[in-house]
Amino acid sequence: MSLAIGLSGLNAAKTDLEVTSNNIANSSTIGFKSGRAEFADVYASSVSSGNNQGAGVKTANISQQFAQGTISYTNNALDMAINGKGFFIINNNGELNYTRAGFFSQDAENFLVNNEGGRLQGFSADADGNILAGTRTDIRIAQDSMPAQATTNVTSSANLDSRKNEFSIDGLTNHTVNPSDAGSFTDSLAFDVSDSLGGNHTITLYFSKLGFSSNIPTTPDNTWQVDMFLDGNAASTQRVGFNSSGSLEGIVDNTGALGTPAVRELNLSAVIGGADNLDIDIDISGFSQTGTDFSVNEVNQNGFPPGLLTGIQISEEGIVQARYSNSQVRTQGQITLANFANPNGLINMGNSLWAASPDAGIPVTGIPGTGIVGSLETGALEQSNVDLSGQMVRLIEAQSHFQANAKTIETNNTLIQTLMNII
Repeated sequence: MSLAIGLSGLNAAKTDLEVTSNNIANSSTIGFKSGRAEFADVYASSVSSGNNQGAGVKTANISQQFAQGTISYTNNALDMAINGKGFFIINNNGELNYTRAGFFSQDAENFLVNNEGGRLQGFSADADGNILAGTRTDIRIAQDSMPAQATTNVTSSANLDSRKNEFSIDGLTNHTVNPSDAGSFTDSLAFDVSDSLGGNHTITLYFSKLGFSSNIPTTPDNTWQVDMFLDGNAASTQRVGFNSSGSLEGIVDNTGALGTPAVRELNLSAVIGGADNLDIDIDISGFSQTGTDFSVNEVNQNGFPPGLLTGIQISEEGIVQARYSNSQVRTQGQITLANFANPNGLINMGNSLWAASPDAGIPVTGIPGTGIVGSLETGALEQSNVDLSGQMVRLIEAQSHFQANAKTIETNNTLIQTLMNII
């Protein structure tokens, strides 16, 4: 019995040494969670007495310690760390695994994958960048390039100076604007737009404050003529009217009459060789006319030239976006995380991966920073949570336990030899 007890102590010390050695070996492994050997005493069973004899020790469990590891920041936009509970979900050829190691890259098919080629899972996005929540799938960058988009809408906001001199005209006749003569208009605003092939074109709006001759007394004050030029060529002329408070009323005809309903959009249409015809609405509802200098507050348009993929960025909420050379950003999907009621029930698969098991419970998924899953740190990695100093101390303790148990075996062997000699 004594030899068996000593042997069980040796086995326990050996297990402790193995677990501690494994922790030390993985002290630099990203996302690694340290293990702990847990032991239980063993007693010989007896129905005749309550004073059972101790029979040694056994390994009750090797548990994983899921304490948070230190987060270190990197220069890789696809590196990610989970701050708090949860695991990245990895699709390994149809089998779901879970990991805390946030090494990710883009493979030849534009999927986001870990070091072993497993695909990162989350929600996909439609062509307009809307997240399709509800059905989890492999995260993929859908486009290496982005096609051109023709400009159809422009939004502009500016102030026209009411103090400027007027150009006196007959109300039914437009004022003549010459782009080469700055004295033929009051102010101007230029911006670029795109055609369906990505070609760049410049629209220039020339603003002329009008003063009407007395033969058309019904034409109101505060009327401006807007001449639109496309690539230096006259394209359209319209008039806009303001009220006495300086707010835009809308487009007016040559008699000063406001449309019903009021229209606050200019329209420019043009034929472009080889591309679709341009048909652009210019929203000027943000225009005003006050006694301050001419100023442009905003010009936005929805067209852009073609672009090539230049990079990927990931937000703290797990939104994956692709950046293109045309300065456009398009949402590709959203990373989801999984958590378990009992993470210690997960099966360690190696390669920094775990598999679900009945002991772990059903995986509960969510987007980073919500519910029971932690937040996401992008451009960062979670280091191993191994306390190297503590493990070195543990290594010395396990070695002492091994030596002490070996000594009990040696002592028992000496006693047995003594008995054998007597016999």
